[in-house]
Amino acid sequence: MKEHFEDNTYGLLKAMHHTKIAMDYFEDVSKNYHNGAKHIMLQYAQKCKWILDNIRHRVPSDFAASIDNDMKDSLFLDALEDRLIHFSPQQREMIEQIIELMSKGETIEVSYLEK
Repeated sequence: MKEHFEDNTYGLLKAMHHTKIAMDYFEDVSKNYHNGAKHIMLQYAQKCKWILDNIRHRVPSDFAASIDNDMKDSLFLDALEDRLIHFSPQQREMIEQIIELMSKGETIEVSYLEK
């Protein structure tokens, strides 16, 4: 009998997001390889899929559905993170404030000045 994960913590969801991102990148990288290297990359992707499926089977079904919904945009979120890393601390703080306000239902109006 499988042990069930009852704790739907933020950390578990983050681990699953990163595993999904890794799976997507292994699949993408495999397109640039042939024969053995391609097979190895696809095996790594399959191992990531196994991890994700195994966790899904150990959480309550409503949480599994929520996980699937949250993870469909994993690469989009990863792409945003790639850009945010290059922002200054002030820019990151501003983005964080905007996201916080939007998450509370506030309407945000953005304008910019051309250089």
